[in-house]
Amino acid sequence: MSDANQNSNEQSDFTKSNEDATQPVHLTQGEINALQKAILFLKFECEETESLLYSGSPLLNSVLEKVRDVSAFGEYAKELHSRPNEHAERFMRTKLERSYAEEIAPRERTEDQKIDILTSCMYPYPVK
Repeated sequence: MSDANQNSNEQSDFTKSNEDATQPVHLTQGEINALQKAILFLKFECEETESLLYSGSPLLNSVLEKVRDVSAFGEYAKELHSRPNEHAERFMRTKLERSYAEEIAPRERTEDQKIDILTSCMYPYPVK
């Protein structure tokens, strides 16, 4: 294979997007704690409705689950997050309603769709 063909193949592999590919990452416990706190802040304390794009993200929810699983405090966090959090749920419901009201081109959503959105945004807490 010529160098030009090899470079072309390498470039096409580089530009392919594969969200399911995994890469090893080594984090200290302090970095794990910081990452968890940042995601939980974004989800449950950030007032900006634009943060909902990230709050309900399946990718960020997966990161949160993975770092919680490897955390030194993972079992405690799983126990804590297994119970409904009324304060967080009220906050999230209010933020979602504000977001729906702020839409420039409002979309109709069924109640099932709204529950799915709330459930994604509320992860790791269950919805009452």
